[in-house]
Amino acid sequence: MTTRRLAAALLCTAVMAVTAGCSTPATVPADFCKVPVSKTALAPLIPHDGPVRQTYYATEGQPGAGCALSAGGHRVLFVAFATWDHDPDPGAWKGSAAPYKYAAERPVSFPGRAAIGSNGASVRALCTSPDTYMTFGIYFFGDRVENTPNGYKKLRPFIDDFVPKETKKFGCTR
Repeated sequence: MTTRRLAAALLCTAVMAVTAGCSTPATVPADFCKVPVSKTALAPLIPHDGPVRQTYYATEGQPGAGCALSAGGHRVLFVAFATWDHDPDPGAWKGSAAPYKYAAERPVSFPGRAAIGSNGASVRALCTSPDTYMTFGIYFFGDRVENTPNGYKKLRPFIDDFVPKETKKFGCTR
């Protein structure tokens, strides 16, 4: 009887050791930045292994927030956004694509403008009230970034899904 228990204990220990060494597939969260996000829009941005964690912080002084998503201990996505109650400065938009690789102004599914590149985007979403808008800085990191002229195609579905939900949450749109 003791031999059987010892063999069972060794077998259990071996199984636990093997499974602990394996990485777990990343679970695509159902929400990001406290709004529901399409899993098909978010999944291409997340590596396939390691635990997924999110952080959220509300900004002080004006409505907005910052959100980070990491997978396997590495930051994958960071978004910062704010609401503004004055006319946007048209000149400020010209350099918004500069920090991102292969960035250009691209069409989006909501009223506003977006300069989207392979590793990030600057977005200006128009609100329902005149002279009010929201700005979004979106930064994409890691091995899922495709630094090619078509790399923006991975990020744009997330932007088209996420931005309208945040503008609604913050009362910018209905």
